[in-house]
Amino acid sequence: MAEVSIREPGIGSPAINLTRRERMRATFSAYPRAVWFMALCNLILWTGRGIVIPFTVIYFSQIVGLSASLVGAGIAASGLGGIAFVMLVAGQIDRRGGRPVLLLCMSIIAFATLGYPWATNVWIFLLVTVVLTFASQLYWPSSDSTIASITDPTRVAEAMSILRVANAIGIGAGGFIGGALATGGGMDEYRVLFLTSAAMVGSAALLVWRTVPSVILPSKSADGAHGTWSDILPDRTFLYALVVLFMLIFGFTQITMSVPAFLRAEAGIGEGTIGLLFTLNTILVVMTQIPITARLSRRHVSRPLALGAVLWALSFAWFLATPMLGVPAAIAAFLAFTAGELLFMPITAIIPVRLAPVHLRGRYFSLTSVVWGGSYSFASLVGGVALDLPEPAVLWVIMIGLMLIGGLSALRLQSSDRLNPVNASAS
Repeated sequence: MAEVSIREPGIGSPAINLTRRERMRATFSAYPRAVWFMALCNLILWTGRGIVIPFTVIYFSQIVGLSASLVGAGIAASGLGGIAFVMLVAGQIDRRGGRPVLLLCMSIIAFATLGYPWATNVWIFLLVTVVLTFASQLYWPSSDSTIASITDPTRVAEAMSILRVANAIGIGAGGFIGGALATGGGMDEYRVLFLTSAAMVGSAALLVWRTVPSVILPSKSADGAHGTWSDILPDRTFLYALVVLFMLIFGFTQITMSVPAFLRAEAGIGEGTIGLLFTLNTILVVMTQIPITARLSRRHVSRPLALGAVLWALSFAWFLATPMLGVPAAIAAFLAFTAGELLFMPITAIIPVRLAPVHLRGRYFSLTSVVWGGSYSFASLVGGVALDLPEPAVLWVIMIGLMLIGGLSALRLQSSDRLNPVNASAS
C-alpha cells in the first residue's frame, strides 16, 4: 500500500509517513465517538431539511399561490423575531449545556415541518414559519456548543467542519431526493416531500438523545461571575467580523431561497435538474471541505474570506446569464459558489472559536447565529421582492456589488492578531 506524507494539525509539527488506511484510522481516532455520532445526526437532519429548503419558496409561491413577496416577507419577519428569541434564551446554553437546547430545537423543527403541507393560507403559513424559524436559529448555537463541549479545544473548528460536511452531504442528498419527490409539481407530491422531511428530522433528534452525552462547559469567568451580553460589546474585532459575515450571508442565503425559484421561472430549469445542481455542490464539499478546513485552521481568516466573497460575486454573474445560457451557466455558477462556500463555511466557525472566552462561547455562538438569522431574513425579503419584479435578474446585480464590498471589508480583519491561530483566546 502506498505511503503518504501528512502533517499533524499543530503548527510547525513534523511530517509523518502513514499508509492511507492508517491515515484514515488516525483521522477517526482524533475525535471522540460522540463527534461522529453528531455528524451522523447532522447528516440525517440535513438530508431531511435539504429535501424541503430548495423548494419551499417554489411551493408557497408557485404551488400554493402566495406571492413571492409575501413569502419572503414572512420569512424575514419571523427571522427578525427569532433574533430577539435567541438573545433571550442564549444564556441557557452556557448554563445548561448545548445538548438539551439542541434536542428541543430539533423536535420543534420536525413538528413545524410536519405542519407546512397544510399551511395553505397566509396566517397558518406565518404561524408555522415563525415556529420553524425560531427553532432553526437556536439550533446553530446549541449545536456548536454541543460539539465544542465534547471536542478537544484545539480541534473544535475542525470538528465543526466535520459537521458542516455532514450538513452539506445531507443538503445535497436531500436536494436530489426533494427534486425526485417534487417531480410533477402537484400539491400531493409536495406534501409527501414535507412529511418525509419531518420524519427524518425527528429521527435525528432521537439519535442525538441516545448517542450524544450532555457536557456543560464552565459558565463563569475566573472571578466567578456569569457572563452577560455586555461582556461581548467591548470585543470590537468580533463585532466587526459579524458585520462582514452579515453581508456575505446575505449572498449565501440566495442559493437556497432565490436561486431555485429563479432558475425554474426565468431559465426554464426543472426541479430535477435543480436537485442535481445541489448534489454537485455536495460532492465537491464532501471531497474537499475537511482538508481545506485543516489548512484554514492554521491561517489568518481575512484573505480566504475575501477570496470566498469574490468567488460568490463571480457565481452571481453566472446566475445572471442563466436565462440566456441555461444549464451550462447554472453549472458554472454552482461551481464558483461551491468554491467560495468551501472557504466561507469553516471561517464562520473559526471566528467565534478563536475569539470567545470559554464561559461566553454560548453567547458568541448565539450572536453569530443571530447574524445568520438576521441576514437570512433580510435576504429572503429582498429575494422575494426581486422575484416579483418584471426583471428579477436585478437581484444578481445587487448581490455582485454586495459580495465585492464584503470581500474588501474582510481584508481589514488582517490587522487583528487575535484571528491568528497562535494568538486565539479560546482554549
